Amino acid sequence: MEKVLNQAELLAEAILESEEYIAMRLAEQAAMKDEKATQLIAAYTEKRQAVENLLADANMDHGALAKAGEELENVEHAIDENEIITRMRQTNEAFTQMMKKVNSIIKFVVTGENDEEEHGCNGSCEGCSGCGHQH
Repeated sequence: MEKVLNQAELLAEAILESEEYIAMRLAEQAAMKDEKATQLIAAYTEKRQAVENLLADANMDHGALAKAGEELENVEHAIDENEIITRMRQTNEAFTQMMKKVNSIIKFVVTGENDEEEHGCNGSCEGCSGCGHQH
């Protein structure tokens, strides 16, 4: 078991040193330092909570829900247009994709199951329309 744990630690260190992880952390730090980005994130959390509270109310006020939903959509639109938050989302997605690949490799080596096969990839690239299979 010690060998497995040592290898897991090496993998964790490699992940921390990866371009994807470093870019994600830098983007998160930039977003947290940016006043507009932090205001938008806080506003989103507040507006989402307001919608959830209205939905949970047995005597839901449909007019208030519509207004709260519109306010939430406005904040979501502002977030989508914020370059710092967009960068944070992109780097987070790149890191998530890397981790999915790592987990897929571990799953394949341990179980022999390949996530690509589950999605219709047989490993041959002949006639492939783009499953994402890597050689």
